[in-house]
Parts: sequence; C-alpha cells; structure tokens
Amino acid sequence: MAVQRIEDADGPSPIVLQEWHHDDLVDFLSRDVPANLFQLCWLENHGVRPLERPDLFCFRGWLDANRSIHAVSLLVTRRLALLEARTPEDARRVGRWYRQHDTDIEHVVSKSECVDPFWQAYSADEYAESRLRRRQVMYQLTDETEWAGSRGETSTETGIRYAKLGDLDPLFEASARMHREETLRDPLERDPDGFREHVRHRIRSNRSFVWFDGRELLFKADISARGSFGVQISGVFTDPEYRGRGIATRAMTDICDRLFDRGEPRVVLYVNRNNRAARRVYSKVGFSRHTDYQTVFVAD
Repeated sequence: MAVQRIEDADGPSPIVLQEWHHDDLVDFLSRDVPANLFQLCWLENHGVRPLERPDLFCFRGWLDANRSIHAVSLLVTRRLALLEARTPEDARRVGRWYRQHDTDIEHVVSKSECVDPFWQAYSADEYAESRLRRRQVMYQLTDETEWAGSRGETSTETGIRYAKLGDLDPLFEASARMHREETLRDPLERDPDGFREHVRHRIRSNRSFVWFDGRELLFKADISARGSFGVQISGVFTDPEYRGRGIATRAMTDICDRLFDRGEPRVVLYVNRNNRAARRVYSKVGFSRHTDYQTVFVAD
C-alpha cells in the first residue's frame, strides 16, 4: 500500500503512518514516556491505523531524508490533537501544516515546549483563536520512589472503589460539574446524551473511581489512558462542600496504591498551574513534577 505524501511550501508534508511504522513510532514517543503516555497507550490499544473507521483517529509523521521521525501528531475524532516534536521548529511545522490544510481542532494538549510553537503557527494570520488556554504541570509517580503509599499512609477507610452502573446519575452530575470548572463550558448544552454515554462507558470499562458517603459522592477520578507504559489519571474532582478535609489526598493515595498493586509502572496526571490546592495534594501523595504541560481550547 502506497504511503500518501504531499509536498507543500513548508517542505515535505507528513505521511499518514501505517502499521509498519509501529516500532519507530513507539521509539520516538518513548523519548518522553510520561508526557506521551496518552499517545503510547492509544497506540497500544488501537494500533497505528483504525481498520474500520479511518476517521476515528490518525497518526501523522514528519520524516527527514533518512526516514527518521522528527515530529508526530495524533488527531482523535478530528477534534483532539496531541503532538511530540524534536525541536520547536518541528512543532511549528506541524501547526503550519494543519493550518494550511484547514484542519479544525477543538483543543490541543501536550507539553508546553511543543504546544507553544504549534499554536503560534496554527493560529497565524488569525486562522484560529483560543477560547481558553490552560497552563499546566504534569506530575509523575512511580512505585520505585518513596511516596505516601510506600510509607504505609494508605487509609483502608477511604471508601474508594470502581464505579458501578448504579452510580451513573451522581457520577454524571459530578463529571459535568468538573467539566464546567475545567473548560468553562457546559457539556450538557452541547450533547447531554453523548456526555452521559461517555460516563457510562468509563464505568463499564472500569475507568472511574468513586468515593461515596451514603448517597453523597465525595470524590471521583477517571483513567484517561491505560497500557503497559502506565496509567494517566484525569477528571479528579472533590465535591466543593468536602474540600479542604484531606479527602483528595487520601483518595489519590489509595488509588495509586491499588494501581501499583496491579503492576502499573507509573501514574501520571496534569493539573492547572494556578490550582495550588490540587498541586499540594499531589505533592503530599508523592508525585513529582515532570514537565510543563498545556491545553488550548480553540474558539468556535
């Protein structure tokens, strides 16, 4: 099967990566496993190319004359873009290509050293504007380092467990509330049924943790990526009425302890840089700062 290659004013265009690029793609993304954990897990779980739905996602690679990868982008459902690049100019090249080919993106998320030059090129000439830009910090925790769980600080009374379908309603409400806080946009105004199904899918695939006190949902957290490289946690949310009581610290310690008992090599997550309360929680658990991260939400 021939590989699609398009030439443009910015040099050779990317190729749509195929299954025979798998090992090179893994090697390239593994240059920074924590920052690229989502892409690595996606690749492991879905492969390089979708067989039945080519519009579901696409890995594109920017290669040099020696066929070495210099930049990679993952575009999921034509809305979410993630990228890894060797240099800022490589990241700018990715942004220019997406702009030149009129690719609409709803948000881009990756480490800041890639997102900043990408966005500078993608948004040039007023092609796109950001609705919201989140400066973030990515944290990593491994079982090889000393942390709260290794010191025996895990509480057996947290009530943390995997969510069940009977938890759908309160988890749906908490997820929507968390989404509004994080993105400043209500997911229920756009597609409430689709958002509810997304929460249901996480429950069915054992990707949501909950902590109830009776019927009250105190805390939730989701698994956004899972594979042999580790787990990425997202959607961490404590009900505002219960914040400041150490619930999140205890819950995250318990969750990480369970994940390490299951054999996961690392847990990563990212948090808004100005969310000092959350950053204190992760520091208490034992997470260490890995790199600056960033999410850009693109205006309609």
